[in-house]
Amino acid sequence: MSKLYTNLANVYHEIYQTLFDYDEEFKFYDKHLKENEIKSVVEIGCGTGNLAKRLHEAGYEYLGIDLFDEMLKIAKTTAPLAKFRQADARNFELQEKQDCVIITGRSISYLTSNNDLIKAFNCIANGLKQDGLLMFDAIDASKLFVGFTYEKLDTLLTTYSSNEYKRISKSKKNLQFGWTWDWESEYFMKNQDGEYEKIGEDFSTLRAFLQDELSLFLKITGFELVNLLPKKSYAWDDNFFIAKKV
Repeated sequence: MSKLYTNLANVYHEIYQTLFDYDEEFKFYDKHLKENEIKSVVEIGCGTGNLAKRLHEAGYEYLGIDLFDEMLKIAKTTAPLAKFRQADARNFELQEKQDCVIITGRSISYLTSNNDLIKAFNCIANGLKQDGLLMFDAIDASKLFVGFTYEKLDTLLTTYSSNEYKRISKSKKNLQFGWTWDWESEYFMKNQDGEYEKIGEDFSTLRAFLQDELSLFLKITGFELVNLLPKKSYAWDDNFFIAKKV
């Protein structure tokens, strides 16, 4: 289980305020939701509620789903009037059929096995109205893995409010589950003496996807791909998929 979304949930919330432009992210989703006349939307991987706040305030009938209670506790303070629910994307049911489900923040990267992905898509299909839409972003494996023949080290320095953070992360190729890699990170916060003090660490295996493989997964779970767009995001290039339940 990722410590970033449990023990380090507050650290995640503060660091990612500077890594993601949530206003631009909202504008991106709002554009595609409006173009498709979406009124009800479920967000899988809602995290600490940054998009939830904006989507709810924009008038969408919103439900946020996340696996981690620690993230949802923060989300409920970020967007106190929005609805949230703790659930696993691979095994959940919706009480009412929805217009649209969105998987945000590259959360699909944590579905590392084919079986996990199929389970999630099947749950989503069951919760959508006929012709309902599934929208999600996924890291483009064809770009990520070009030249990915060694360990990659990255250092991030960021400040939120009065807290100064440093993250040292290491990415290492691991093709056990597909286009997957291991991501290790250490988190530090500057103390009163001006020195960075370690506050936690995290390890995850993540998955990127080829366009054709995701198109196939969508097809075998009852979806038709209706649009595929490039999407600029933090650190890696993404593809943005819009699929219709058929």
